[in-house]
Amino acid sequence: MGYHKGDGFEEIINLANTTYKRKGIALVQKIATPMKPIRRGKKIVSAYYEEKSTLDYIGVYDSIPIAFDAKETREETRFPLNNIQPHQIKFMKEWDEYGGIAFLLIYFTKLNLIYRLDWTTLDWYWKQYQENRGKKGFGSIPIREFECNCKQLKSRDGIILDYLEGLKEVI
Repeated sequence: MGYHKGDGFEEIINLANTTYKRKGIALVQKIATPMKPIRRGKKIVSAYYEEKSTLDYIGVYDSIPIAFDAKETREETRFPLNNIQPHQIKFMKEWDEYGGIAFLLIYFTKLNLIYRLDWTTLDWYWKQYQENRGKKGFGSIPIREFECNCKQLKSRDGIILDYLEGLKEVI
């Protein structure tokens, strides 16, 4: 994708969201994870996450609620499922059941490739992972799955990362 060093993956998504809103395509917002400060007197010395977050982003596209998370991996041949938290899977499942679209955006940093992984595919791999814990070959999604069945994302029409491209086809 040719991102500049120092551009964070989430910052790229945030820029895309700004463009989507400006063009009247979608309204998508980053969801902040609530944090509780730890104080020594009046000074904040640290903080911890107050509760488990849902997913990184929630919004509306073409009257359909969407929710997704952004994940990065340095792996070149697979996406490790331990990058996903069980509460995120639960949220995506419920989101899907209520008629929303849930997905992951996965950035293979060494390959400089970004894919959109739909809920149905993720759910299938997650179930295999849960049923076969500890067995070789069940803890990740192979890159071939992404190459064959997931949308590879690019810049398009002035949108730095058009992660919504082709989403209407799966609605």
